[in-house]
Amino acid sequence: MGNALLRCFEGDDHHHPQGGRARDRYPYYQPQYYGGDPPPASAAPPPPLPRPQPHHQPPPAPHGAAAPTTTQAAAGPNTGHRRQRNSGAHANGAVASPYQRSSSTEDIDESSAEGLCDAKSFAKANAMLIQVPVLGTTRTFWRLSDTATRISRKLALILRNHHAVGKRLASPLQLSNIWIGIGGGSATGSTVKLRGVSFTDKGFGVERVRDDYRHLSAVLRSLIRASGGDLNRLPPDYREFLALLESDALAMEDEFLVVNNAALLPMKNRTEAFLVLHERIVKHLGRTDRAKKKRILARLPYEKDWLDTARANTKINQWVVNVNNEYKRTPGDLLRLNRNVRSHLHEYNDGDGIEEALYCEWPELLMDMEWLLHSEGELQGTDIENKFG
Repeated sequence: MGNALLRCFEGDDHHHPQGGRARDRYPYYQPQYYGGDPPPASAAPPPPLPRPQPHHQPPPAPHGAAAPTTTQAAAGPNTGHRRQRNSGAHANGAVASPYQRSSSTEDIDESSAEGLCDAKSFAKANAMLIQVPVLGTTRTFWRLSDTATRISRKLALILRNHHAVGKRLASPLQLSNIWIGIGGGSATGSTVKLRGVSFTDKGFGVERVRDDYRHLSAVLRSLIRASGGDLNRLPPDYREFLALLESDALAMEDEFLVVNNAALLPMKNRTEAFLVLHERIVKHLGRTDRAKKKRILARLPYEKDWLDTARANTKINQWVVNVNNEYKRTPGDLLRLNRNVRSHLHEYNDGDGIEEALYCEWPELLMDMEWLLHSEGELQGTDIENKFG
């Protein structure tokens, strides 16, 4: 399979509107526990996370400049609240993921690479990290382009699909293994293939799964550098995503969080994603499990400064002033403001800029909503996997 092209499953992240077919679920196959570790009780919920530290943001950098990032910050400010798990090796006889083709041979493409470009050349021609003005301020913000997040997710999906059938990379993934679609009428980067790699079930287990994601993190960093991007300017949610890929505590059940990570959302889809997460936390858990809702709200970021941030942004402040129900400095009201803005994005004729402004002002909000739902065993009950199309 040395020169084979291994193809990411086409259509794995299309959005299915209400009334369409039922959304797929990733059926984690049951782990086998070795070394005398007893299996956990199947019905027991995961232990609650310790409350994450507040997200202390540095003062805004001068217009056009990025705030300095320390080496410690590169690991992500929330790395410390990631839950430690005992993860046993998983059986190789896995139930196929709904994202996985029915036969592994269908992922192999021996044809020419017409319409594909090697990743390094592609990155040189397409910026992965872009600087954008923050609507309502004089500041700028560095974020990943939609092309970069699309490629990141496609690569994660390729790995996850093979892990789902008990296979892992036979050798470390390299940037030279990646080929990216450049035409065909679809969005740039929507097709991602691997060349010169093979997957094996030999030695498959959680440690090899972690190795695959560590190598993916290194490849994504290389891709950004190849495009001329400065890794010190990565937005905090993407830094957290890379830290998750590199985590020594990554468990098999965390793969759902990896491939559906909020850091990989297209900018235009962030409102839909927020609304499904908000519905799960505020409405669903408000009806079914208020203790979970309370724990999640207590651990949301930006508790001390979010209202100051909203008032300082002249565009977002339009939704803060002159309201019947005045906003207070609570995590619940942070979600309420975001919901009100996202439900009326064009009320003040700001176009798509207000969506981007919400991300730039609170870049880790959706990621933390996701993580906290994941820690409570509630993330897969959302429709988040269909918000990346």
